[in-house]
Amino acid sequence: MAAYEMNHFKGEYQAKVIKNAKTFAKALSDSGLDVAGDPEIDFTETHQVVVDVGYSHGPEIAGRLESNNIICNYQASTDEEGFTASGALRMGVSEMTRFGMEEDDFLSLAGLIHDVVINHSNVIDKVRALRKRFLDLRFCFKSDEYTDLHRKLHDLL
Repeated sequence: MAAYEMNHFKGEYQAKVIKNAKTFAKALSDSGLDVAGDPEIDFTETHQVVVDVGYSHGPEIAGRLESNNIICNYQASTDEEGFTASGALRMGVSEMTRFGMEEDDFLSLAGLIHDVVINHSNVIDKVRALRKRFLDLRFCFKSDEYTDLHRKLHDLL
C-alpha cells in the first residue's frame, strides 16, 4: 500500500517537498545560520537541509532543539573526521510536508530554529502551536479507498 501511495502522489508530493526544502534552507540562511550547499540553487535539491553549527556542537544543539520539540539529526560535516566531531544538523521536510506544511510554515519554523540555535530561546509553546495546525496526513489514501486497492493487489498475486 505504501508503494501504491508513493506512486499515486509522487508528482505533487515530491515537487512540494523540494519546494519546501529550498524555502526552508533559504530562510535558515537568511536568519544567519550556516546552511550547507549552493545558494544559487537554494542550497538543496533533495528533502534535506544541512546546517553547520560548529565543530562538535551538533549533538548539543540537536538536543536543545529536541527539548523544544524540533527533531533533527546531528552529523559530521564534510570537513570533519567523523561523528565524534559532529558539527552539523540534518533536517528533512518530508514528514511535515506530508502533514500539510507549506512554504510559509517552513519560514516560521526556520525562525523558531534560529531562536533556539542562536538565542538559546525556549520556543516549545510556539512549536506546539505551529504543529497543532498539522494533524492530518496528506498524500495518502483515505480509508474507503483501500478496499479497491487491496483487491487490485490481491488480483496481481
